Amino acid sequence: MMGTSHAATGVLTGAAVGTLLGSHASDPFICAAVGAGAALLPDLDEPGSTVGRSLGAVTEGIARLLCSASRAVYKATATPYELQAGKDGGHRYLTHTVPAVLVFGALAWGLAAVAPLGLGLVVFCMAALGLGTVARAMRKAGPLRRRKLAASLIAVLAAAGAVFADGGAAWLVGLTVATGALTHVLGDWLTRSGVPLAWPFVVRGKRWWMFHSPVTFQTGKSRVEPVIMWGSVAVSGMTLALGLPTLPSA
Repeated sequence: MMGTSHAATGVLTGAAVGTLLGSHASDPFICAAVGAGAALLPDLDEPGSTVGRSLGAVTEGIARLLCSASRAVYKATATPYELQAGKDGGHRYLTHTVPAVLVFGALAWGLAAVAPLGLGLVVFCMAALGLGTVARAMRKAGPLRRRKLAASLIAVLAAAGAVFADGGAAWLVGLTVATGALTHVLGDWLTRSGVPLAWPFVVRGKRWWMFHSPVTFQTGKSRVEPVIMWGSVAVSGMTLALGLPTLPSA
């Protein structure tokens, strides 16, 4: 799936987590902002991807590190049969596994639990990642620099809301990050390339066996993907509306 589609599905799952499990009015909105970026994390294993270029040198540097780590883990854990195939184990390998999803969530929870500033940092990074990706894709909305500035300002507001509002518990933010990353993996499961859902277990002689759904579509060329993206946006709006506090009757 494309970066904007992943971000949209992440907003939906984040809003759902905040609405169902949050205890404060701000939780659905904080979790939606976090989910937008969390649903892009698995693609940070590719420096040339939309999310890899979303925040310039910062995300490109992180992407190079994750890509190198993925290749190293692939070489260390691949079966002899897989090594003979000549795959490099970079994009769509390590960061697209269930253990990676859990690590993403645990890291976010740990950082958010350190201090209020840690919580603000997680929310800012996730919101900036998601909004930065969307801003880069919205080419008709003005110069790229202006779009990035707008995305950064919204991310700052989301982080400030998490720090100064009552919501945004560390465990909830960590769960949202894990759920958003899992949403990305399941989104790619719908495509023809598939994802290594069984890793580190061996399936049919492969530890990195690529699973995909019975019915798949080609990324960026199928009419299914826009339906998923805009459907997620619409349902997100309804979900956030459900999370609004009820006004007292006169």
